Amino acid sequence: MEAAIDDLMDKIKAIAQGPNAELLRKLVDVLYEQAAPREEYDEEPFSAEDLAAIQEGEEAFKRGEFISLEEYVEERGL
Repeated sequence: MEAAIDDLMDKIKAIAQGPNAELLRKLVDVLYEQAAPREEYDEEPFSAEDLAAIQEGEEAFKRGEFISLEEYVEERGL
């Protein structure tokens, strides 16, 4: 378990110093909020459909099918 945490921390540090640092921060914020125990949420934060969508997104990312956060923001006029 310790080695897995060390590996994860190394990856987080590398991403946090790159162009996707802001995206990482937002993703971590979302996951952290879901991990916080709240009565109004189910104990299982992601449904089977959520997990399938996440996996589909990861596979699309591996195929290079993505746009940067900056491109997304620009396209949406945010």
